[in-house]
Amino acid sequence: MSEFENRMIEGIYMSRFVASWINEGGNFKRKFVDGQIIVPFKEWLKTLTINDRKLTDEEIYDIYNFATNGKLELEVLAANFMAKQK
Repeated sequence: MSEFENRMIEGIYMSRFVASWINEGGNFKRKFVDGQIIVPFKEWLKTLTINDRKLTDEEIYDIYNFATNGKLELEVLAANFMAKQK
C-alpha cells in the first residue's frame, strides 16, 4: 500500500477528513504554543470519535501525511496561479 493511497479509515476516505477541515477554513500550518509545536489539524483529528473509537496515532500521522505532501511542481504552479489572482 502506498503511503499516499487515499485509503479508508473506519469507512471514511482520508481525503474526506482533509476536505472537511479545509472546507471549514482550516489549514495545515503549525503554531508555537508555550514552546511546543502544535498542529491544529492533528489536534482536531485527536478529538474525533468514529464508530465508537478514537483515531490511532498512526492513522492521524497517515491522514496528516496525506494532506501535506504535495508535489513540488504542482505547488509552484498553484503558487503562481494564486499570485496572479491577487
